[in-house]
Amino acid sequence: MPAKPASKSHQTVNVDTTATRTRSKTTDHDATQDADAMPINPTVETGSKRKQDEIEDEENDKSTVDEEPATKKVKVGDEGHADLKKSDSDEAEEEPEVKPKFGATRGRRASKPSGTRAKASAAGKKKADAKTKKEESPDDAELLDESKAGEEEEDLMHEVNGVLERGRIYFFYRPKIDVGPEDEVHDLDDISKFHILLLPRESETRADKQRFRLFFIGKKRLPDRAKGGRDVFWASLHKFGNDFSEFKTAEAMGPRDYETKTKGKRHNEAARIAGRGQYALFSPKPNTPSQRATHLLYYLTHPAPDKIGEIQEELSIYVSGSFIIQIKNPKASNPPRAGLRPDKKAQYGEEVIAEKFGGDAETGTGRRFIAPNPASMLDFEGTEMLMIPEKRAVNEIMTDEKTEQEIEKEATDEADNMSPKDVLNELGLNEKTFPVTALEGDWL
Repeated sequence: MPAKPASKSHQTVNVDTTATRTRSKTTDHDATQDADAMPINPTVETGSKRKQDEIEDEENDKSTVDEEPATKKVKVGDEGHADLKKSDSDEAEEEPEVKPKFGATRGRRASKPSGTRAKASAAGKKKADAKTKKEESPDDAELLDESKAGEEEEDLMHEVNGVLERGRIYFFYRPKIDVGPEDEVHDLDDISKFHILLLPRESETRADKQRFRLFFIGKKRLPDRAKGGRDVFWASLHKFGNDFSEFKTAEAMGPRDYETKTKGKRHNEAARIAGRGQYALFSPKPNTPSQRATHLLYYLTHPAPDKIGEIQEELSIYVSGSFIIQIKNPKASNPPRAGLRPDKKAQYGEEVIAEKFGGDAETGTGRRFIAPNPASMLDFEGTEMLMIPEKRAVNEIMTDEKTEQEIEKEATDEADNMSPKDVLNELGLNEKTFPVTALEGDWL
């Protein structure tokens, strides 16, 4: 594919306070939004009206990628169940007395079973009693599910100051339809979607399995820290799970083929990984309730600082970065052509809406956006989120100096000791389908 003319001017921007963490920055000519304006829906492209075949491609793409979210509902604790008592009509009828047949046992006492017959009779009675007891008692699995639901509800109500969560972060972009494996992506115009994948540290999960979150990011790149709060982006949680081994990354992020009515067979290349790093969710202790904030901070491990390329510049992936993140009240309405449909929004439960958001935003009692604290507030598919870039360096935002230094050191060690192929291996991806060219700083 021939190279496209450059449409952006480059200038040098100091990314971190240290001399080694600098890089060239691309100034984006995209229209920016005010901090209080509703950003665009990540699944809706801006600009002039799209052609019918492009709309059809997007709908087909959504039908092949997006699965009906298994919405996670939080059990909010019922107000109590009605005390159901059996009425006289519900009483079990007494069994009618069965008279023995004439001449059978009349005038005799039934003899007790002995030997093998006695053992068989006792075993049968024991089995019947066990079956009756099982039917009358709640199932152990149901009790366990109710217990877990109660724990999750309690977790959502418990706020934390300091580090909420740590883990690995990955940045992916997917080329537009019909960009072949031999075709090169040159800029944002050749990209259809941009994703962030978060894998929390296993030691901090509620189970032995690895949790994961996959986000769609609006405008197909990260918000630009050079623009600060003027470059507010919209994001939504596309997929959440408690077991990353069941996510099937290669299938979810891999190539797809499908049919359309207007253009017939279409092909969409696999998503390409453009960055990998260490992240933390951090919430400093507020002086007042209105100052509550949750920051998503990261240090990049791949590409290495000296290998940051044009692709990272175009996607606004710095060597390190920080964003204030806020989640939207699912009871709050969206502007036209923005946000998710009501049936696709996160299902927190009424008690969580009342406790965390202060109620229904449409009635005037609740807040439209809040800081996600604890981190489990992000564990609901359909969570809508604002990402507000911060100009300050990570070490200026994260007041937990010890943890901040640990994250930076861990990122530096992994940058030195892990190859791009190692990054693919930890995600279960193969180089043939997911080339590492973009991870090395070059467009692919």
